[in-house]
Amino acid sequence: ALPRGTGIVTRCPLVLKLKRVKNGTPWYGILSYQNKIKVELESPAEVGDAVAKAQNALAGQGKGISHEMINLEICSTNVPDLTLIDLPGIARVATGNQSQDIEEQIKKLIETFIKKQETINLVVVPANVDIATT
Repeated sequence: ALPRGTGIVTRCPLVLKLKRVKNGTPWYGILSYQNKIKVELESPAEVGDAVAKAQNALAGQGKGISHEMINLEICSTNVPDLTLIDLPGIARVATGNQSQDIEEQIKKLIETFIKKQETINLVVVPANVDIATT
C-alpha cells in the first residue's frame, strides 16, 4: 500500500514498476532515489513507510513537493508487468506551511509528464464530490 491520507500525499513523482516473476520466487521490492540511495524491501508492509521517508528526504517534512523521482520496483508472482507514474493531485489553496504557489508548482510538474505523446493519462477523482468544481 502506498501512503494515503488527506491533502497532498504524493509529493514527488513515483515511478512504480511492477514485474511478474516465476512461481516460487519470493516478493521483493527496491526503492531508489537521488541516483544513489537504494532501499531493499522484504515485504509489502514496508512500502508505505519507505515511500514516505523518500518523499520527506526529497520534498522536506512539510507539505512541499519535489520534481525528483522516486523509483519503486516490485517483483511478485501476483502483479502484471506494468509501469505507472503517480503524480501529486492539484492543490488550489496552500495550507499550513505549504508554499503559496503550490498550485503552480504542481501544475508544472504534471505538465512535464502529460505532454509526452507516449503517455496514457488517468485522472482519478473521488466519486463523492462534484466533478465540475474539483
